[in-house]
Amino acid sequence: MSEREQVIPRLQQLAEERRRAHEALMQAIRDELDARGGKGLSAIARSVGWTPQYIGKIRDGKVGPGQG
Repeated sequence: MSEREQVIPRLQQLAEERRRAHEALMQAIRDELDARGGKGLSAIARSVGWTPQYIGKIRDGKVGPGQG
């Protein structure tokens, strides 16, 4: 197997863990937005280190699964 074809298991594992954590975070943000009636963008943004504008995009459905 050439070097281009090799997969580094530890990196692959960490990447998968990151994907799962990101999906869980996005769902938690959507749940919090639902609980707040779509308000509270700044508090949510401060909690995750993102901008209120990005949280607004999540709220508005402009950032979906696998996009964020």
